[in-house]
Amino acid sequence: MESGAEVTAVEIARLAGVGRAAVSNWRRRYADFPRPTGGTATSPAFRLADVEAWLIAHDRLPEPTGVDRLWRALRHGSADPDGELPALARVLLASWRTPADARRHAAALAVADEMGVGTALAAVADRYAEVRARRGAAATSAQVAALMCELADVAGQTVLDPACRSGVLPAAAVAHGAAVVAGQDPDADHVTIAQARLYGAAVPAEVRAGGLGADAYPELRADVVLCDPPGGGRWGHDELGEDPRWAYGVPPRGEGELAWVQHALARLRPGGTAVLLLPPGVAQRPAGRRIRRELLRQGALRALITLPAGVTPPHNTRLQLWLLRRPDAAHRAREVLLVEAAGLWDETRATVLAAVRAYEAGRALPEELAGRAVVREAVELSDEDVDLTPARHIPAEQALVTADLIVRRRGELVDLLGRLPATVPPVTPGDGEPPAAQITVGDLVKKGLVALNTDPATVVRPGDVLVPSIGPRLRVRVAGPADDGRPLGAQMFLLRTKPGYVDPWCFAGFLGAQANLRRIVSAGSVPRVDVRKAHMPRLPLTRQLEYAEHFRRLREFEDALWLAATAGEEVARMVGEGLVAGTLGSG
Repeated sequence: MESGAEVTAVEIARLAGVGRAAVSNWRRRYADFPRPTGGTATSPAFRLADVEAWLIAHDRLPEPTGVDRLWRALRHGSADPDGELPALARVLLASWRTPADARRHAAALAVADEMGVGTALAAVADRYAEVRARRGAAATSAQVAALMCELADVAGQTVLDPACRSGVLPAAAVAHGAAVVAGQDPDADHVTIAQARLYGAAVPAEVRAGGLGADAYPELRADVVLCDPPGGGRWGHDELGEDPRWAYGVPPRGEGELAWVQHALARLRPGGTAVLLLPPGVAQRPAGRRIRRELLRQGALRALITLPAGVTPPHNTRLQLWLLRRPDAAHRAREVLLVEAAGLWDETRATVLAAVRAYEAGRALPEELAGRAVVREAVELSDEDVDLTPARHIPAEQALVTADLIVRRRGELVDLLGRLPATVPPVTPGDGEPPAAQITVGDLVKKGLVALNTDPATVVRPGDVLVPSIGPRLRVRVAGPADDGRPLGAQMFLLRTKPGYVDPWCFAGFLGAQANLRRIVSAGSVPRVDVRKAHMPRLPLTRQLEYAEHFRRLREFEDALWLAATAGEEVARMVGEGLVAGTLGSG
């Protein structure tokens, strides 16, 4: 029976590997473009079968990848393909398939079996996260999940996420070398998708149904707890008010996050570490000050870090990382690290890690962190309000830097700017024609000339081409010596070119061109990336090496430009602060 599945303009753009504007142009230019069959005037829906027939007739349907064919099979088999994602994942995870399940998902299962169950489950999990994000329930970003794993040092540890949603944090823990990973969530669909994300993990990893009220791991004492808990104040105050987990005070009705903080501590072994991602209000709301004071008094709170806006959903909020340790005789924090991170992500990560490592080693904070990090006695923070917002505890006199440091940083900037012109790549006019006939990355993979990997545990080697799997602003790069041996991590593509046939620098340069980025990045609210759709020129190795040298020099220029901009911003900030405080003279 023919399917009545419908697609939006965004989904048509994804099918064809173009931007949404191209679909709008087709509708205006081609009289035979399918008419809307549903939706609204501003967001029309089109019959999928009609759209596919039109794309094929006009030679605008690229060769489908396995993931493309999986979504098409779902669309043809259901009027609500996105709603079928958890059901399909459950069937793929099952040790056997009932006849009813086999019939219901026959087309999708056939494609999934061809792709490989692990690859299909990873695609289902990513698609589910994209759908949830469009509905305002985005998951923790890959970069913040990785930082949380680094801060907790999860390698070789037993890790619990008591509110794992679609499994981003458990998957990150596996990628960072955790020995055992456990997760729970009260939503059955979340549990299924998290299980799909952890499928094939090299270590014991499981996800159960559970939450604050029905804890799936009441006896577990983990080494590490990672958690990005659900927001909102409804946490079960009336039912759980007498629970023994509230060792720091019963959380008020509107302080659900503080219930999760205490749950995390209760599920740790003595001396174990917890890292939670929380909204900024948790550090300052009056209702929670008694619990915050008790966390300080008992030495459970180690650090509180404010992140820049935009690094993880919700992107308009500066979320905070709370680092806690379950107190024991040897681990009872008397000082608390407070960090106010800012800038681009690489700078943020470097700031946070430098501050935390110095604090944990008992060293003074690095001089360059002045104004961004401070260590305070817990008793100092236990004033009437117990406001733990980092920015409130870095007063002007603490934030200032010395004149010697400003002079040194200015000299470094002048030196850097002096070397910058030599890095500008030379240019020569070309003939205006593309360098050669094109071949897709998908075809290069099929021919064995490029290996494509998305397993977070994959070990990176120098020369690997690394591409984020979520857009919109992608930075394609070639792995260097500093990347050697590290895990790939979540939401990344690794492309390993065949030596002697495909040069990685040439490959990365063409892959990162705007023409290719338009092909490979979807137009959804959470832009997804499919590197297989990128086009590459067919070039002999000698010509590839010529291009490789140009792309390598171009990347060196971009890196030098970024360093100069970053250093310039830092010097401008330091000089401004120095003038205001009198550290620098105005004459």
